[in-house]
Amino acid sequence: MKMKMKFGRSIVIAFILIVGAGSAAGLWLDRRDALSSLPRPQHGLEIERTSLAYRDRRRVEHIVFTTAALGEIGVVVSLPDPLPDRKLPLLIVLGGLGTGEDNIRVIADAGDNVIVGYDWPIAPRFDGFGGLSHALRHYQDVMAIPAQVTSAIDFLASQPWADDKRISLLGYSLGALAAPAIQDVAEHDGRNIGWTILAYGGAPFGELVAASPHVKPGWARPILASVVDVLLHPLQPTEHLAHLSGQFLILEGHGDTLIPESARARLREAAPEPKTIMDFEGDHMGVGSEKTALLQRIIAASTTWLIEKGAVNRKRHEDTLAQRGSAGSYA
Repeated sequence: MKMKMKFGRSIVIAFILIVGAGSAAGLWLDRRDALSSLPRPQHGLEIERTSLAYRDRRRVEHIVFTTAALGEIGVVVSLPDPLPDRKLPLLIVLGGLGTGEDNIRVIADAGDNVIVGYDWPIAPRFDGFGGLSHALRHYQDVMAIPAQVTSAIDFLASQPWADDKRISLLGYSLGALAAPAIQDVAEHDGRNIGWTILAYGGAPFGELVAASPHVKPGWARPILASVVDVLLHPLQPTEHLAHLSGQFLILEGHGDTLIPESARARLREAAPEPKTIMDFEGDHMGVGSEKTALLQRIIAASTTWLIEKGAVNRKRHEDTLAQRGSAGSYA
């Protein structure tokens, strides 16, 4: 009987120690400095492999870099063909799809600007971590995203055709969640991001998980939400937005069922001034046939804002019209 009591007492003590250690670790993870917890970008990237295609008067190249610290970095770079005799602004597009090619395909007639799509290091929709070793690898891949994108920006901004004074970060859906941490890492690396679009994002991550109908079973959502907030604390948009500079465009869906209004409000309020906020009717943005009209409105609004702010080169016929209008005003 005494042995059973001692055994039971040992289990209780062990349980208390495990819970206590877990709580202490969670508290430390939640309070660690976000920026210093993220990997540093790598400079002087070397190209591992490329593939090239030409379409719609654009030169589209898929470039893959391999680094020891950050793993494989993939970007798709779309340039006007032939290259004009002026510097080209960089538009870094972070979409909600897996590959950079998918995320920039919907951008038509990009003019004399460089459009860059980023290959997410893991699929945005994956079915599970597949064991502890895979979970740790996925976690490292996710944490490396800001450093990966910053490393690619550093490489592209050094190219002879790049206007390194005009770099924009365009985050849509999943990209809007990652963009603030990316910009913070880039700015601390000495790279200025002048214009940022955050479309259909929200914060914190846990609230998005708790509200997501795709997370099943439903009873697990609050638990998973707490875990996600702790583990991904260094990537939380609200940990970075207050420290950023530049101009911001916030795009939201009035009827967005994936991003709760409270999460949209946190992101919107955390974004620094100057900022422009636009609200669209309808559900969350996407690339399906039923969402084509909404996607086109979002692209049009983004393009108009970037042109008005001087972030991008106008199309050549627009330059001609602008020059004529300017000339006429002085006549």
